[in-house]
Amino acid sequence: MGFSSMDDLINETTTNGKFRRIDWNKNFLPTTAATAGEWHCLVNGGGNPAAATIYNTGTNLAFQSVSDTTTTAGGIQHGGNVSTDTKHILNASAFTASATVAPGVLMLVDMLGFYRVTSTTTITAQTLDNTVTIPRYTTGAGVQAFMFANNATPLGAATPNLSINYTNQAGTAGRATPTTLPIGKTAAANGLILYSGTGSGKYGPFMPLQGGDSGIRSIQSVTISASYVSGEFSIALCKPLLTLPITTLGVASERDLVNQMPSLPQIVDGACLVWLWYSGAATPTNSAFFGHIDVAWG
Repeated sequence: MGFSSMDDLINETTTNGKFRRIDWNKNFLPTTAATAGEWHCLVNGGGNPAAATIYNTGTNLAFQSVSDTTTTAGGIQHGGNVSTDTKHILNASAFTASATVAPGVLMLVDMLGFYRVTSTTTITAQTLDNTVTIPRYTTGAGVQAFMFANNATPLGAATPNLSINYTNQAGTAGRATPTTLPIGKTAAANGLILYSGTGSGKYGPFMPLQGGDSGIRSIQSVTISASYVSGEFSIALCKPLLTLPITTLGVASERDLVNQMPSLPQIVDGACLVWLWYSGAATPTNSAFFGHIDVAWG
């Protein structure tokens, strides 16, 4: 389904009323200011939607899927399923009035699920439980992975290499993180994507994939090269949907996905929409972000 022409889009949104505006606001959450170059997952920050509580619960190393109906997952409510239609993002905006936040970049992703990792002192490869499959994008096409600190208690003092063994979008198992492995940050604070930042061994926001791969269907194991001493983190699987740079304090950034960049990213049924944040400057604690998303279906 979708829209066959601009006339069809206008008819669906005006005559048929298949349009929804979604307002959101989220707070940046670490206990200390973020360093420029780091990425964070804002899902545990306060605001609308409310802070998530699921990402540090459940069985160690087991995959848990999430959707818009998972009330503890912190997803933006986009109006639910749309029957035989498909739902698409038309426009998006965001701004911040918090000092020194700009410049930075917001990235909207569909959070598919996560593996909780509490065994952060184990330094051999740990097998992950995949009895539950990803709920959307089931082939893994375009699906990416990131590791983030999942609660208010920081991880311990260590800087281990982090790597995964996974099945790619073509169903090929035994794929691995490339030779230059991501390096986790010591005492990683709530929401931090562990290996993000600048310098050798830093990436962002997603785990690097083996050459030729474009997505992840499932992850078979995770290896932490040195004990993280204490704490836990989550390995999330997500589908990136759009990016939205914030360039100027107090000025709304806008993305027109119909005319300016005609991609109309699809929000598939069940999507759990959350924001990732790239700090272009030192982002103070509890910095507030506000914005909206326009969606239509047909």
